Amino acid sequence: MYIKNKENGVILISVLLIVLVLSAIAMSIGSNFLLAFKRSIYQDLQTNSFELFKNVESISIKRIEEKNRFGVSALSKQDPLFKDTFYFELPNGQLYAQISDASNCLNINSVVSMSNKNYIQNPKGISAIKKLLLLKEFDERDIDSLVDQMIDWIDIDNQPRQSGLEDYFYTGPLHSPQQYTSKRLFYDLSELKNLPAFRKFNWNDINANLCAIPISGNSMVNINTLTIEDSELLSSLLPNATIKDAESIIANIPQEGFVDISQLAAEFPGVDFTNSDASIAFSSNLFSIKSEIISEEIKISSESIIYIENNKNGYIVSRTYNGL
Repeated sequence: MYIKNKENGVILISVLLIVLVLSAIAMSIGSNFLLAFKRSIYQDLQTNSFELFKNVESISIKRIEEKNRFGVSALSKQDPLFKDTFYFELPNGQLYAQISDASNCLNINSVVSMSNKNYIQNPKGISAIKKLLLLKEFDERDIDSLVDQMIDWIDIDNQPRQSGLEDYFYTGPLHSPQQYTSKRLFYDLSELKNLPAFRKFNWNDINANLCAIPISGNSMVNINTLTIEDSELLSSLLPNATIKDAESIIANIPQEGFVDISQLAAEFPGVDFTNSDASIAFSSNLFSIKSEIISEEIKISSESIIYIENNKNGYIVSRTYNGL
């Protein structure tokens, strides 16, 4: 009797071990299947998101072109173009998009202008950026070094400026990573980190009022969409204006916006607007469209800069895509 019970016990243990092994195999298969299923969903979402973002860009360009077609003289913060948010319900998530004015910053590419198929220094653009950085209390010698290195990074010649650097430095054994100067305009503000002079600057301060739009020449800033946080920016555009002057101007912008320079000058007779280091505008030809797809815990985002040429046709000049 004892022997029989012992045999039954062995059989029971064997059966339990088999069940345990089969369960482990099933769990492994189930886990791998779930992982593969999720990966497939993510890949489909990533593939479709880029096309969805491009569709949003097309819709945004049409909306902006239609607005400009009616000859709008002033574009303010209260304009429906900026207030209306795109929202689309997707099979596996939601898409949000928002248009904003992209001209309320100083373009770092304004340090140069195009001449005889080469980029040369642009005194007005340099003056505006230099004053902005001085207002942020950076050292003038560091600013001069940064500007020279920016111009050498962009221009197509190999002649270094006084504080600039050309290929011989970036490709030398003491520099890592070894690289060549881009010999093109900056496409993203983060490209400044390639320049040794940038180590003297704080990214948050730089990121606040500077931007990288791949267009050379003087920046064009829509005064009607500036906020009180842009006081240093506005002051940097007007050689004789203090930050207090800039704060007063921004605080008194009409809800519908100023329509021209004569109205602005009449409102602030003590400020010289005729000798600005950037083009003071009352509408805009640069717009940002920020899009985001949210699906469960996943977020995919994109930011595109739309340039409106001659107040008629719009096209994308830069795009940042953060996929999976």
